[in-house]
Amino acid sequence: MDNFLVTGASGYVGRAFVELALAEGKRLTALGRHPVGGGIDFIPCDLTDDEAMERSLAGREFTHIIHLASLPGDTGDPRQMVRVNVNGCQNLLEAARRMRVKRFVLASSISAYEWYPATRFNPPDYLPVDEKHPCRPKDMYATTKRMQEELAQAYFHQYGVPTVTLRLTAVIGPHGRGGGRGWRKFAEGLAEGKQVQIPHLSADEICHYVDSRDVARLLLTAATHPQAAGEIFNCCGPARTSGSEFMQAARQVMPGIEVQTGFPWSMAQGGTVYFDMSKAKELLGFEPRYSVQHSLEDIKNWIDANGLENEPGEADDKTFGSGVSETSRSGE
Repeated sequence: MDNFLVTGASGYVGRAFVELALAEGKRLTALGRHPVGGGIDFIPCDLTDDEAMERSLAGREFTHIIHLASLPGDTGDPRQMVRVNVNGCQNLLEAARRMRVKRFVLASSISAYEWYPATRFNPPDYLPVDEKHPCRPKDMYATTKRMQEELAQAYFHQYGVPTVTLRLTAVIGPHGRGGGRGWRKFAEGLAEGKQVQIPHLSADEICHYVDSRDVARLLLTAATHPQAAGEIFNCCGPARTSGSEFMQAARQVMPGIEVQTGFPWSMAQGGTVYFDMSKAKELLGFEPRYSVQHSLEDIKNWIDANGLENEPGEADDKTFGSGVSETSRSGE
């Protein structure tokens, strides 16, 4: 029976994946600092400690590893960024090599291309951006995500570890943990019903989002599809979204609410960026299902189910899946 090891299972994307995988009858074990609950086996371990990881995994065998645990943004400490994002990933890849897993799936980011709100936005070479677009990371977050990808590719080509990399764009969904803390702030404003700010600098800005449920679907597809091994795939929603379209969706979910733009760390910073998912469709038969409208409805349903009260918030964060803070912004 397939046996999945999941890092970051208690996080923003991790929760969506765990819910889907359990519904599909998968056997899951979480590895990390925070237990998931819900009867899932848990291995407490620091990913950056290779010796501790070897001890924690001794005598255990997993057929699949889903690596979701990374710092959600630039912490301002370059050594920490490398230690967690790069060394942690390498330690897990080494475990995958020892176990001879069927698949290792890495959650990377479209920031590996270049576009990350901590740096000045540069227009893409062409649109939509596909997986062949040059990667030009310019900050520690984007650089460490690209380094993760290179490590995964090296383990595939040199050691035969069947790795797959997904480049996630900004993920929308309920819960608002880790890299999605800004969506909790959005949910709090939505629940109050008076005013929300969307993650667009202007109404004309065009960005591309992805629903957490579509991320979970592609993670599971990448883990099981025979043609996924060794590949890198964009992971985005079915359509690009302008600021005005996002505003309209928010008003449909909460009629009468005031919706503002002006978010200073938006994906395209007033410009345009969107992505191509034809590779995932052609190789894996995968297509995203959920629009921004669906995502906001999912957040509203979570609010109505007392999600804000039942899931305590974390430290305040103004970001939408980017991890950017005022002190970490550069390039101005």
